[in-house]
Amino acid sequence: MSKKVSKGLLLSNIKKDYTLSIVATLKGKKLDLPLEYAELTDEEYNELTEKYGKEILPLEPIVRQWEEKLLEISFKGHESVLELFVVTNEEVFQWTAVKVFRINLSTGRYINMIISDLICGKKYNRRRGVRINIDKVMNLMQEGENFHVIVKDLSYCGVGFFELGEGMVKKGVPFILHLTETGEDGEEKLVGKLVGKILHQRKDAGGVFSGCILSTKHAAFLQRYIAMKQMEQISGRKQNFSISHNASGEDWKSEIVDRLNE
Repeated sequence: MSKKVSKGLLLSNIKKDYTLSIVATLKGKKLDLPLEYAELTDEEYNELTEKYGKEILPLEPIVRQWEEKLLEISFKGHESVLELFVVTNEEVFQWTAVKVFRINLSTGRYINMIISDLICGKKYNRRRGVRINIDKVMNLMQEGENFHVIVKDLSYCGVGFFELGEGMVKKGVPFILHLTETGEDGEEKLVGKLVGKILHQRKDAGGVFSGCILSTKHAAFLQRYIAMKQMEQISGRKQNFSISHNASGEDWKSEIVDRLNE
Protein backbone atom coordinates (compact mmCIF):
# COMPACT_ATOMS: atom_id res chain seq x y z
CA MET A 1 0.00 0.00 0.00
CA SER A 2 1.41 3.38 -0.93
CA LYS A 3 1.84 5.87 1.87
CA LYS A 4 0.61 9.45 1.60
CA VAL A 5 2.97 11.97 3.13
CA SER A 6 2.06 15.51 4.21
CA LYS A 7 3.89 18.18 6.16
CA GLY A 8 3.26 17.72 9.84
CA LEU A 9 4.17 15.41 12.70
CA LEU A 10 5.47 11.90 12.00
CA LEU A 11 3.96 9.02 13.97
CA SER A 12 7.50 7.98 14.89
CA ASN A 13 8.17 11.46 16.36
CA ILE A 14 5.30 11.34 18.85
CA LYS A 15 6.63 11.59 22.42
CA LYS A 16 5.35 10.11 25.66
CA ASP A 17 4.62 13.56 27.15
CA TYR A 18 2.25 14.53 24.32
CA THR A 19 -1.49 14.28 24.95
CA LEU A 20 -3.01 11.56 22.78
CA SER A 21 -6.60 10.62 22.05
CA ILE A 22 -8.61 8.70 19.49
CA VAL A 23 -12.07 9.81 18.36
CA ALA A 24 -14.55 7.19 17.17
CA THR A 25 -17.44 8.48 15.04
CA LEU A 26 -20.57 6.59 14.09
CA LYS A 27 -23.60 8.26 12.49
CA GLY A 28 -22.68 11.61 13.98
CA LYS A 29 -22.01 10.26 17.50
CA LYS A 30 -18.48 10.84 18.78
CA LEU A 31 -16.56 9.37 21.68
CA ASP A 32 -13.16 10.75 22.59
CA LEU A 33 -10.85 8.20 24.26
CA PRO A 34 -7.58 9.24 25.95
CA LEU A 35 -4.53 7.19 24.96
CA GLU A 36 -1.33 6.36 26.77
CA TYR A 37 1.99 6.05 24.95
CA ALA A 38 3.67 2.68 25.46
CA GLU A 39 7.36 2.82 26.27
CA LEU A 40 9.13 -0.15 24.72
CA THR A 41 12.38 -1.91 25.44
CA ASP A 42 14.92 -2.03 22.61
CA GLU A 43 13.95 -5.67 22.03
CA GLU A 44 10.24 -4.84 21.80
CA TYR A 45 10.85 -1.83 19.55
CA ASN A 46 13.00 -3.85 17.15
CA GLU A 47 10.40 -6.62 17.03
CA LEU A 48 7.67 -4.12 16.07
CA THR A 49 9.65 -2.17 13.50
CA GLU A 50 10.93 -5.32 11.79
CA LYS A 51 7.32 -6.40 11.19
CA TYR A 52 5.52 -3.09 10.65
CA GLY A 53 8.15 -0.44 9.87
CA LYS A 54 9.07 2.63 11.87
CA GLU A 55 5.93 4.71 11.26
CA ILE A 56 3.82 3.24 14.04
CA LEU A 57 2.49 4.44 17.38
CA PRO A 58 2.69 1.94 20.29
CA LEU A 59 0.05 2.40 22.99
CA GLU A 60 -0.77 0.95 26.36
CA PRO A 61 -3.95 -1.20 26.17
CA ILE A 62 -6.87 1.10 25.41
CA VAL A 63 -9.50 0.91 28.14
CA ARG A 64 -9.27 -2.79 29.02
CA GLN A 65 -8.99 -4.21 25.52
CA TRP A 66 -11.08 -1.60 23.74
CA GLU A 67 -11.95 -3.85 20.80
CA GLU A 68 -13.62 -6.30 23.19
CA LYS A 69 -15.35 -3.83 25.50
CA LEU A 70 -16.08 -0.35 24.24
CA LEU A 71 -16.52 -1.10 20.56
CA GLU A 72 -18.89 -3.91 21.48
CA ILE A 73 -20.99 -1.42 23.42
CA SER A 74 -21.13 1.49 21.01
CA PHE A 75 -20.11 0.35 17.56
CA LYS A 76 -20.75 -3.41 17.28
CA GLY A 77 -21.71 -4.46 13.76
CA HIS A 78 -21.05 -1.01 12.32
CA GLU A 79 -18.29 0.69 10.38
CA SER A 80 -16.88 3.47 12.54
CA VAL A 81 -14.28 6.09 11.63
CA LEU A 82 -11.28 6.40 13.94
CA GLU A 83 -9.20 9.57 14.11
CA LEU A 84 -6.01 10.17 16.09
CA PHE A 85 -5.35 13.52 17.75
CA VAL A 86 -2.01 14.55 19.26
CA VAL A 87 -1.54 17.71 21.32
CA THR A 88 2.08 18.91 21.54
CA ASN A 89 3.29 21.92 23.51
CA GLU A 90 2.32 24.23 20.66
CA GLU A 91 0.07 22.51 18.12
CA VAL A 92 -2.62 19.89 17.56
CA PHE A 93 -2.20 17.25 14.84
CA GLN A 94 -4.79 14.93 13.30
CA TRP A 95 -4.59 11.59 11.50
CA THR A 96 -7.78 10.49 9.75
CA ALA A 97 -8.98 6.89 9.26
CA VAL A 98 -6.37 5.25 11.50
CA LYS A 99 -6.37 1.55 12.37
CA VAL A 100 -5.88 0.07 15.83
CA PHE A 101 -4.38 -3.38 16.34
CA ARG A 102 -3.70 -5.57 19.34
CA ILE A 103 -0.11 -6.83 19.27
CA ASN A 104 1.18 -9.71 21.39
CA LEU A 105 4.92 -9.26 21.82
CA SER A 106 7.33 -12.15 22.26
CA THR A 107 8.23 -10.74 25.70
CA GLY A 108 4.73 -11.74 26.86
CA ARG A 109 3.45 -8.17 26.91
CA TYR A 110 0.55 -6.96 24.80
CA ILE A 111 0.00 -3.46 23.49
CA ASN A 112 -2.21 -1.63 21.05
CA MET A 113 -0.66 -0.14 17.93
CA ILE A 114 -1.88 2.55 15.56
CA ILE A 115 -0.99 2.73 11.88
CA SER A 116 -2.26 5.10 9.21
CA ASP A 117 -1.98 5.61 5.47
CA LEU A 118 -1.22 9.21 6.41
CA ILE A 119 2.23 9.01 8.00
CA CYS A 120 2.28 12.67 9.02
CA GLY A 121 -0.50 14.22 11.05
CA LYS A 122 -1.84 17.49 9.69
CA LYS A 123 -2.07 20.60 11.83
CA TYR A 124 -5.57 20.86 13.23
CA ASN A 125 -7.63 23.86 14.32
CA ARG A 126 -7.72 23.46 18.09
CA ARG A 127 -11.27 24.79 18.43
CA ARG A 128 -12.60 22.10 16.07
CA GLY A 129 -11.88 19.23 18.46
CA VAL A 130 -14.57 17.11 20.11
CA ARG A 131 -16.67 19.49 22.22
CA ILE A 132 -19.24 19.04 24.94
CA ASN A 133 -22.08 21.45 25.65
CA ILE A 134 -21.96 23.12 29.06
CA ASP A 135 -24.39 26.10 29.15
CA LYS A 136 -23.44 27.14 32.66
CA VAL A 137 -22.45 30.37 34.40
CA MET A 138 -18.85 30.32 35.61
CA ASN A 139 -16.35 32.82 36.99
CA LEU A 140 -13.49 34.13 34.85
CA MET A 141 -10.56 36.26 35.99
CA GLN A 142 -8.52 38.58 33.79
CA GLU A 143 -5.98 41.18 34.92
CA GLY A 144 -7.31 41.09 38.48
CA GLU A 145 -10.98 41.53 37.51
CA ASN A 146 -13.78 38.99 37.93
CA PHE A 147 -16.37 38.32 35.23
CA HIS A 148 -19.40 36.03 35.09
CA VAL A 149 -19.69 34.29 31.71
CA ILE A 150 -21.93 31.55 30.33
CA VAL A 151 -19.65 28.71 29.25
CA LYS A 152 -21.30 27.24 26.13
CA ASP A 153 -18.92 24.46 25.10
CA LEU A 154 -15.59 22.94 26.02
CA SER A 155 -12.95 20.77 24.37
CA TYR A 156 -9.50 19.79 25.63
CA CYS A 157 -8.09 22.55 23.45
CA GLY A 158 -10.63 25.36 23.66
CA VAL A 159 -13.71 26.90 25.23
CA GLY A 160 -16.57 29.06 24.02
CA PHE A 161 -18.40 31.47 26.34
CA PHE A 162 -21.12 34.12 26.11
CA GLU A 163 -21.36 37.56 27.74
CA LEU A 164 -24.43 39.77 27.86
CA GLY A 165 -24.15 43.28 26.43
CA GLU A 166 -20.97 44.48 24.77
CA GLY A 167 -18.69 42.01 26.48
CA MET A 168 -15.94 42.94 28.93
CA VAL A 169 -13.35 40.15 28.63
CA LYS A 170 -10.47 41.37 26.47
CA LYS A 171 -9.40 39.60 23.30
CA GLY A 172 -5.84 38.24 23.20
CA VAL A 173 -5.20 38.78 26.93
CA PRO A 174 -4.75 35.65 29.11
CA PHE A 175 -7.58 34.76 31.49
CA ILE A 176 -8.27 32.07 34.10
CA LEU A 177 -11.60 30.24 33.86
CA HIS A 178 -12.84 28.56 37.06
CA LEU A 179 -14.34 25.25 35.89
CA THR A 180 -17.01 24.13 38.36
CA GLU A 181 -19.32 21.16 38.88
CA THR A 182 -22.53 20.97 40.91
CA GLY A 183 -22.07 18.53 43.80
CA GLU A 184 -24.67 16.16 45.26
CA ASP A 185 -25.42 18.78 47.93
CA GLY A 186 -26.23 21.34 45.23
CA GLU A 187 -23.12 23.37 46.00
CA GLU A 188 -20.69 24.40 43.26
CA LYS A 189 -17.19 22.94 43.57
CA LEU A 190 -14.07 23.99 41.72
CA VAL A 191 -12.55 21.20 39.62
CA GLY A 192 -10.00 23.16 37.60
CA LYS A 193 -8.52 26.55 36.74
CA LEU A 194 -8.03 26.83 32.99
CA VAL A 195 -5.69 29.36 31.39
CA GLY A 196 -6.75 30.61 27.96
CA LYS A 197 -7.25 33.61 25.70
CA ILE A 198 -9.87 34.79 23.23
CA LEU A 199 -9.09 34.23 19.56
CA HIS A 200 -12.25 35.63 17.99
CA GLN A 201 -15.55 37.23 19.00
CA ARG A 202 -18.94 37.78 17.40
CA LYS A 203 -22.15 39.54 18.41
CA ASP A 204 -24.86 37.02 19.15
CA ALA A 205 -28.44 37.49 20.48
CA GLY A 206 -27.95 40.43 22.85
CA GLY A 207 -24.38 39.73 23.75
CA VAL A 208 -20.95 38.59 22.60
CA PHE A 209 -19.76 35.03 21.98
CA SER A 210 -16.01 34.41 22.39
CA GLY A 211 -14.09 31.49 20.95
CA CYS A 212 -10.93 30.75 22.92
CA ILE A 213 -7.93 28.46 23.03
CA LEU A 214 -6.75 26.86 26.26
CA SER A 215 -3.21 26.17 27.39
CA THR A 216 -1.96 22.74 26.32
CA LYS A 217 -0.93 22.08 29.94
CA HIS A 218 -4.63 21.38 30.64
CA ALA A 219 -5.10 18.89 27.78
CA ALA A 220 -4.63 15.64 29.76
CA PHE A 221 -6.86 16.85 32.62
CA LEU A 222 -9.60 17.95 30.18
CA GLN A 223 -9.47 14.61 28.35
CA ARG A 224 -10.61 12.93 31.57
CA TYR A 225 -13.25 15.55 32.26
CA ILE A 226 -14.70 15.37 28.75
CA ALA A 227 -14.73 11.56 28.82
CA MET A 228 -16.81 11.70 32.00
CA LYS A 229 -19.20 14.30 30.54
CA GLN A 230 -19.66 12.13 27.45
CA MET A 231 -20.61 9.26 29.76
CA GLU A 232 -23.29 11.47 31.24
CA GLN A 233 -24.71 12.12 27.78
CA ILE A 234 -24.64 8.42 26.87
CA SER A 235 -26.05 7.09 30.15
CA GLY A 236 -28.33 10.01 31.03
CA ARG A 237 -26.95 9.94 34.58
CA LYS A 238 -24.77 12.33 36.50
CA GLN A 239 -21.20 11.08 36.87
CA ASN A 240 -18.87 11.71 39.78
CA PHE A 241 -15.98 13.66 38.32
CA SER A 242 -13.82 12.98 41.36
CA ILE A 243 -13.05 9.59 39.75
CA SER A 244 -11.31 11.13 36.77
CA HIS A 245 -9.91 14.03 38.77
CA ASN A 246 -8.19 11.95 41.45
CA ALA A 247 -7.54 8.52 39.93
CA SER A 248 -4.80 7.71 37.46
CA GLY A 249 -3.69 4.92 35.14
CA GLU A 250 -6.10 2.11 34.28
CA ASP A 251 -8.39 2.69 37.30
CA TRP A 252 -10.35 5.60 35.93
CA LYS A 253 -10.39 4.09 32.42
CA SER A 254 -11.85 0.87 33.79
CA GLU A 255 -14.49 2.90 35.58
CA ILE A 256 -15.51 4.44 32.25
CA VAL A 257 -15.97 1.00 30.71
CA ASP A 258 -17.90 -0.32 33.70
CA ARG A 259 -20.31 2.61 33.62
CA LEU A 260 -20.82 2.32 29.90
CA ASN A 261 -21.56 -1.38 30.38
CA GLU A 262 -24.25 -0.43 32.88
